[in-house]
Amino acid sequence: MKKFLNFVFCTIFIAYFLILLDTIFFFRTGDSMRSVNLIPFKSITQYVNVYDGVRHKLVDMNIWGNVLMFIPFGIYLMIFLKEKSLIKGVLITVLASLIIEIVQFTFALGSSDIDDIILNTIGGLIGILIYKILMFITKDSKKVKTIITILSGIVGFPVIFITIMLYVYNS
Repeated sequence: MKKFLNFVFCTIFIAYFLILLDTIFFFRTGDSMRSVNLIPFKSITQYVNVYDGVRHKLVDMNIWGNVLMFIPFGIYLMIFLKEKSLIKGVLITVLASLIIEIVQFTFALGSSDIDDIILNTIGGLIGILIYKILMFITKDSKKVKTIITILSGIVGFPVIFITIMLYVYNS
């Protein structure tokens, strides 16, 4: 059973990582663009002030998408880190987001935005806190990994299936 759970954990993590990379770097429509926003909360404020239907969906996708896609990052990060420090986890999340934004700017894969770093960090922090809460409840990192593996399987396999179907449908 332990080998099976490790297989599921690794499979879901690799799939999550590939979907994350695809979403960040390749899920773009239109021409390549290179823009930078270094003013914190500028984009978030602009998005929140938009109320029409199409742009409202863009708001949801941008704000909630950035937060939600980094929740698993925070959880997996805590599982992989030997030192389970909240500060270290948040700093690594900020650094990972910063690297993503630099790569996006360098290769004109989208806009580089401080708000994306903020939103990604919030998502990572939520994931870290979920891990910390599970550790507080179970007091056992192996049990936490098992819980995360089971939950990842329940959520992850349908997401992987839907992602594959979307690729097939859009090809």
